[in-house]
Amino acid sequence: MFRPSSRIFLSCLTFLFFVVSLRAQRPSGTGTGGTINVRVRYGDGRPGPRGIHVRLESAEGGAESDLETIEGGKCQFQQTTSGVFIVRIAEGDYKEVSARVELIHNPMAYVVLDLIPVKKEPKPEVALVPADSIESVAVKDLAIPEPARLEFSKGEEALRAKKADKGVKHFQKAIKLYETYPQAYRMLGDAYVEKQQWLEAETALKKSIELQPDLAPAYFELGALRNQTKNYPGAEEALKKGLELTPDATVGKYELAKTFWALGRWQDAAPFAADTVKELPDLAAAHVLLANIRLKQRDAAGALHEYQEYLRIEPQGSMAPQVRDMVEKIQKALPH
Repeated sequence: MFRPSSRIFLSCLTFLFFVVSLRAQRPSGTGTGGTINVRVRYGDGRPGPRGIHVRLESAEGGAESDLETIEGGKCQFQQTTSGVFIVRIAEGDYKEVSARVELIHNPMAYVVLDLIPVKKEPKPEVALVPADSIESVAVKDLAIPEPARLEFSKGEEALRAKKADKGVKHFQKAIKLYETYPQAYRMLGDAYVEKQQWLEAETALKKSIELQPDLAPAYFELGALRNQTKNYPGAEEALKKGLELTPDATVGKYELAKTFWALGRWQDAAPFAADTVKELPDLAAAHVLLANIRLKQRDAAGALHEYQEYLRIEPQGSMAPQVRDMVEKIQKALPH
């Protein structure tokens, strides 16, 4: 087993402190990927049905993934790479509709697609959503006034265009028109995060959760926000709740790994960091986090592999100089 010299071990520890500057920040840059949230709706604003085929394509051409909507007309693509994508409805009863979306500077993107029936009259839905459905929130959506929906959509468009100020105004208008609008509060929180108005963002996200306690993405966004502001106990609480609701959410696992690392609980961080790297292998910063955990475990070979993966994905990344220094030190210390 590798036993580093005191000098090399001190160098490793120095870098460990540096990488707490994973800094609880959201991943950014080429290769980080993220989540594309898609909402399909009818022309009058009602949520679309289950079973609509949605295709994700690279902007350069070529299919990336295919999904079908769940109740409420929703689906979610998890991408392991950043870039520009096309989200397209591919359904026989409706005209083809597409939208361009970017996963470059933000790991979360939002797309709204309108269903335009090929025939003049849309095919009626077979049955109502069961009252006990886990997506029964879609039934509540029917109560949202059309003007509020319109402001919400304008807010989403503003965020996609990187116009956070306009997004805030539209989401605030949506809330004024419909005070119990959890998604509007959640998106208002996202807009405030873009503006780095942390207190306002936290207030909006907490209100979203108050109105809809099973809204898992709001817990993840609140946890990420608290990581940003170094409220690590609060981040742990929010992220654990989100993972109770959606245990396989990689974004939640990654944020919780960062929380545990910042709290000095690297043993707790280890499985979440390992899962993140497995599920999002092109998320460069996650490899650095896992490499530091491997150093804590005295697994130099494992740490070396993760550092090298970071350099493969982001050779010009913000941590690249320090990572190269660590790679050199470990390679010299390992037996040949």
